[in-house]
Amino acid sequence: MNYDPNLTLCGRMAKQSVRLTFGQWQYRTSMEVVVGGNCNGLSVIECAVGLAYEQLGSVSFFNDDTAEDDLMKVINIGELQCLDEWLEGEDWLKGMLISAEIINIEPEAEQ
Repeated sequence: MNYDPNLTLCGRMAKQSVRLTFGQWQYRTSMEVVVGGNCNGLSVIECAVGLAYEQLGSVSFFNDDTAEDDLMKVINIGELQCLDEWLEGEDWLKGMLISAEIINIEPEAEQ
């Protein structure tokens, strides 16, 4: 892949595909996320983790702290189900990130 930095310079926008691999012990799962905008490098990967977090499924639970029903994100890593029990958000998911790669970059279509 030709990672052309000119695609994101001077206000140009690009769509970048990022492959994220999450792991716990011997269990692994990968997701591909598309990030739009004019950021590059590590900023793209951080944004991709945020988008991946938003795409995860949720399970409902009773939150003792707020005395209300709440949602917690869940990711299946192989046969292992991991829950965001402490409601850490993206930081919870970042703690399981073991690999990230920008696998494609394309200029956004001009409007």
